[in-house]
Amino acid sequence: MRILQVVHGFPPAASAGTEVYVHNLAHALAERPGDEVRVFTRDADPHRPELGVRERTEGLVRVTTVNNTFQSCVTFEDSYANPGIERIAAAFLDEWRPDVVHIQHLTCLSTGIPRQAAERSIPVVMTLNDYWLICHRGQLVDVAGVRCAGPFDGGCSGCIEPAALVNEAAIRTGRMIRSLPVPGAAAAVKASADAVSVIRPAKSTRAASLERLRHMRAAVRDVHLFLAPSDTLLEKFIEFGIPRERLVRCDQGIRVAGSSDAATTPAIPLRLAFAGGLQPTKGLHVLLDAIETLPDGAVTLDVFGSAVAYHGDDEYMSSLQSRLGHRAVRRLGPVPHERMAGRFADVDVLVVPSTWIENAPFIIREAFAAGVPVLASDLGGMAEMVRHGQNGLLFAPGDAAALAAQLRRIIDEARLLDSLRAGIARPMSIEEDAARLREIYASLAPVAAITATSTSSPVLPAPDIAAVVLNYRTADQTCVAVRSLQTSRTRPRHIEVVDNGSDDGSVDVLRRSLAGVQISALPQNAGFSAGCNTGIRAALDRGADCVLLVNSDVVVAPDAIDGLAAALASDRDIGIAGPVLLSREEPDRIASAGIAFSTRTGRMRHRGAGRRMGALEPGSHRDVDAVSGCVMLIRREVFERVGFLDEQYFFSFEDVEFCLRARAGGFRTVCAQTAIAYHEGGRTIGRRSSRRVYFATRNHLRLSAEAGTVSGRALRTACVLGLNAAYVLVSPEAPLAGGVAAFVRGACHHFAGRYGPD
Repeated sequence: MRILQVVHGFPPAASAGTEVYVHNLAHALAERPGDEVRVFTRDADPHRPELGVRERTEGLVRVTTVNNTFQSCVTFEDSYANPGIERIAAAFLDEWRPDVVHIQHLTCLSTGIPRQAAERSIPVVMTLNDYWLICHRGQLVDVAGVRCAGPFDGGCSGCIEPAALVNEAAIRTGRMIRSLPVPGAAAAVKASADAVSVIRPAKSTRAASLERLRHMRAAVRDVHLFLAPSDTLLEKFIEFGIPRERLVRCDQGIRVAGSSDAATTPAIPLRLAFAGGLQPTKGLHVLLDAIETLPDGAVTLDVFGSAVAYHGDDEYMSSLQSRLGHRAVRRLGPVPHERMAGRFADVDVLVVPSTWIENAPFIIREAFAAGVPVLASDLGGMAEMVRHGQNGLLFAPGDAAALAAQLRRIIDEARLLDSLRAGIARPMSIEEDAARLREIYASLAPVAAITATSTSSPVLPAPDIAAVVLNYRTADQTCVAVRSLQTSRTRPRHIEVVDNGSDDGSVDVLRRSLAGVQISALPQNAGFSAGCNTGIRAALDRGADCVLLVNSDVVVAPDAIDGLAAALASDRDIGIAGPVLLSREEPDRIASAGIAFSTRTGRMRHRGAGRRMGALEPGSHRDVDAVSGCVMLIRREVFERVGFLDEQYFFSFEDVEFCLRARAGGFRTVCAQTAIAYHEGGRTIGRRSSRRVYFATRNHLRLSAEAGTVSGRALRTACVLGLNAAYVLVSPEAPLAGGVAAFVRGACHHFAGRYGPD
């Protein structure tokens, strides 16, 4: 099995808990016979080209690193949804084709990576290592250092720096000024940013937080299974919106080889250790406050860790400098994790005084592996790992007096330390963890939908939905589209693939590549409408209650069918539902969230086109005039009442006409905003093809003539002619010379009543 681990940092460049865990896990997985492991990660080297890719081999693990110092980011959204990194990840997936992608963290990478895997029908597992999907600071701690609930219930009104929300031109200008070899240039940019922070209203940062939250919820729809190392995170992400059945509580392992047991006799003074970044939320100041209340010589403290600016602010470290000179304190700097076992041999107690709701701190597992009890804040995953009075002691978070009281207990109660040592259970080894994860990976078979258990099993196909996929000389894309249907959480009962007269060997490729699919071949290209109608009739003959039309250049998200079916189930008057279509080329950009058609002017617009997914109004579905024929779920009753797609259109506008005809028959059309599909576009006929202009002009004129009042037909015709002429003359998507000729020919054929093939 080919296993890809995706993480925001990797040793030796990054050595925090998650990064070290992934390092050890990757090597443990790679040691298993028959498995190949690679890591896709990020580096931040200002001396290397931005978004430059570098590869290295470390033992049995191949590591691919993308350099990201955020110089390519021109909006706040780019900081978490980076199009450049997403393109690099897509190329990597195409080249290596892993069997499973395990995402450990996406900060400093791009939230589009799960989508890229889903488009290639690669199962995705994601470990929730902190709150970054909910909170851009990752810890649910506000700028004042106070724990918060996140963007829910009116929060997040000031955590995003307003200067980060200025427009693209301002960001580029500031970056250019800062790079100038002029004294004070950087200071001038900072002063401007500070000024923006003063005058920009808090509601703008609140809006940005909500848009980010909506984006994150959409981004993780392509994840099949979430692993939560603590109950604390599991419950928080249920509140975030992840269905409970897709969440699994899953402990993490640690490399225990070489761990040294701590001394078994209490030392005088009591030897304490703190390990972690010297930043406010790690709570070293709480421990120092507690030590100052103890008698001289009662304890010693070894501080392992480096100073890090907390979201760019180094004020906290400055405040600690003099305090770290206390006679009981030894500041020993960062220690590689592989050497921590030796350090723990000289430690009686590890203190973890974090003030944020930690998940499952790696350092606690390291201490337990070495037989060292832990004093920790009674908070989140720390309180889950440390059992008060059994393997450690807990104290009220941020309360130095409460911490000091527990330290006095250990000093005064002669047998307490030995009792706590005896109560430590051996942590799960990284090898055991790797074996269990390997079973989870194997359960995510390419043709199985996923349930949220450690031994996932396929979800039974929905009994009333049949899918129709039309192929015309795009066999490779059709295979991808079909596999996305086969790996959906709810699978269609039948999949009908109709080859529309391809003469390039497509039928043979489809029959060799696709199992469990009905494939029929038309003798010649009958057009989109006729080809789809062939599949629709076959689906209805098989007894389908609903038919799902899917273009060959579309990939549906794993839960897209669920969202479409839920929309139809919500109201019997809803006859047609389409998903939000996202562009496969521009990450997080909407191609269509439904279609608006004006019966006065004949103008057709794709709702939300070009905007980010997070910009959509809230709601499970929205009424629209029509949805794109790329993906639409249609009730059987619609066909029975209004007929099939109009075959005279041949190519384009037949979907809009069908939806308008369904509305006249008493059915509503909705865009299901909980359903996502990814559309490439232009594969069948070509984006800059003059034939596209011909069909668009001719069929748009035909639709405008049939829709709306007879008295307004002349106005609609004039408007449609003007819109299509402007498109040919202005749009870079249209070939100018050939486009003008195609426009004229399309108009002439409409007025002559000539439709069907060109």
